[in-house]
Amino acid sequence: MPSARDESVPVRVKVVLIDPASMTVLWMNEAAAESVTGSIDDSAGLPVERVVPMAEALGVGEALNEVASTGVARHLQADLVSTGKGSMALVVSVYRLPGGELLVVAENTWQAKRSKADDGLPRRSGRR
Repeated sequence: MPSARDESVPVRVKVVLIDPASMTVLWMNEAAAESVTGSIDDSAGLPVERVVPMAEALGVGEALNEVASTGVARHLQADLVSTGKGSMALVVSVYRLPGGELLVVAENTWQAKRSKADDGLPRRSGRR
């Protein structure tokens, strides 16, 4: 059960439910609605390009078509700000739900840069 403290924390992840036939919004969470319409009630029927940031540049339309036909999830990423230690990225994931609707999840996230030594093998300290 959420506490009063939890309700004051803003949700930054945008979640959108898309009708695969028309590629328009069926539903979106508050975070997505605030950035587009200001109200969840005004969201139905919007094109996906109006709701998902950088949709055209990321190829979200093509990903939606592919996921709708194959059912295989797609994950798209665009670096927004890069530094020597990593980048702030926009990550968009597209999933097909059992009823055929498409679920789009978009978030800004920190992606740490992997060093050349970071090959996935466990490391041991030089000390003994």
